[in-house]
Amino acid sequence: MIKNKSYIKLSLKISPLNPGKEILIAKLDQLKFEGFVEKPDGLECYIPTTKWNKKVLDIFYPLEEKGIDVEWFIGLVEDKNWNSLWEQNYSPVFIGDSCVIRSDFHNKTKINHEIIIKPKMTFGTGHHETTQLIIEELLKSPPLEKNVLDIGSGTGILSIMSEKLGAKKVDSIDTCELSMRSAKENFKINKCNKINFHLGTIDVINSKTYNTILVNIEKNVIIKEAKYYFNKLDLYGSIYLSGFYSSDEEIVIKKIQTLNLKLKEKKRKNKWSLLIFEKHE
Repeated sequence: MIKNKSYIKLSLKISPLNPGKEILIAKLDQLKFEGFVEKPDGLECYIPTTKWNKKVLDIFYPLEEKGIDVEWFIGLVEDKNWNSLWEQNYSPVFIGDSCVIRSDFHNKTKINHEIIIKPKMTFGTGHHETTQLIIEELLKSPPLEKNVLDIGSGTGILSIMSEKLGAKKVDSIDTCELSMRSAKENFKINKCNKINFHLGTIDVINSKTYNTILVNIEKNVIIKEAKYYFNKLDLYGSIYLSGFYSSDEEIVIKKIQTLNLKLKEKKRKNKWSLLIFEKHE
């Protein structure tokens, strides 16, 4: 956890939120920001005052050419006990009766599957609907003795869940170094030994194929990389697609069905969607 010290808080209002949020997290992570908190319309980004440079703001201007609008506000956050702050604001996430996602400062439960994570002022705490949607379906159809690919893994929750549900091997991919550091710590906390983390895009995976592919990223990336997913999926394997609004379902379905993948399930939680496809001959 982050110790007591002063931080600059950069509050961002982002439109559209996706893919703007993912782009900014990746860029700000490279500029030594130590943590991010997701908000309904943007992000709160934290960097120690000793590392702050006004040139950080220059990264917003090129985004305008991509149609991404960013409003920003700068504030100073004085010394805080970040451990205490997280304990006050981070609550365990219960998914059905058989899974809980909690931090190490929460009490141990008797629930079958406990996933323990370090929040660390970052995203990927299990509170998001898309994460919950995928876990709900994995609990119904565990990837027992299957090879799993987790794309856009963030803090590694879905990879950890896959191993706990009996996966034979898990490859976890994300483009963000902050996610990599957080995920590797979470793998260690959960005593995982079947997960390999890869920093980069799906290109970092060589000739492997998988029985189960989990994709929790925004729709434009899914549409762009759809053919790669198809090539990585075993015959009769399943691919779980989430990270987009239910209003975008038809766009995603139309693209995926051009690859001869059969829509098996469609699930929604609030405004978010999960689509499960199966590969046939």
